[in-house]
Amino acid sequence: MFIPGVELYSFMVIILLMIISPGANQILILQSGMILGHQAAAYNVLGVASSMFIHALFAGLGLSVLIMQSPELQGAIKGIGAAYILYLAIKSLVSAYHLYQQSHTLANNESQSDTALQETFSQSFKKGFVSNMLNIQTSFIFLSIFPQYMNQQNNLFLQSFLLTGIFIGLLFAWYTLLIILIASVRDRLLHPKIQISIKSCTGLLLFAMGIRMFLR
Repeated sequence: MFIPGVELYSFMVIILLMIISPGANQILILQSGMILGHQAAAYNVLGVASSMFIHALFAGLGLSVLIMQSPELQGAIKGIGAAYILYLAIKSLVSAYHLYQQSHTLANNESQSDTALQETFSQSFKKGFVSNMLNIQTSFIFLSIFPQYMNQQNNLFLQSFLLTGIFIGLLFAWYTLLIILIASVRDRLLHPKIQISIKSCTGLLLFAMGIRMFLR
């Protein structure tokens, strides 16, 4: 076995704490689950998970090291990532405003139908993939945490993908639980006023995170 059992458990605890900590991915998935349903949220998670393999590949090829050693590249990626989060935030706030206008002219069932059709599953996947792919903190995890649990005498590339698999497994476990919990109460969240509140609150949170990414 590449990694001793005790160290493996330590790795799993650290990664799980990072997964459950509030962040852009968490907000996006919560928003999708509450507004569009569990399938859209699941595609968000698939997008996030798929981007992890790209990060692992970059780390294995040494590209992530080059990025972390270049302040200019780091700044560019942070800027693009922040801009994308701000784009999603503004899109959410604009959608909340449109829904607010619709709620004054359309019946509740029509408003709900419009809301459900606003995003395809491919768009949900892309949203999760791009937001996590442009997250410089994910690269930092692969470069700062992963090496601490890798045995230098064994195949580093295989160890990197093993740890990535564990990372993704924990991510799926946490978000599956979260999506199930959201699905159990979603029927109570379909009223237009509640949907407006959800879109507005999550949009503001994403906006704050985007600004924070720009300033860091």
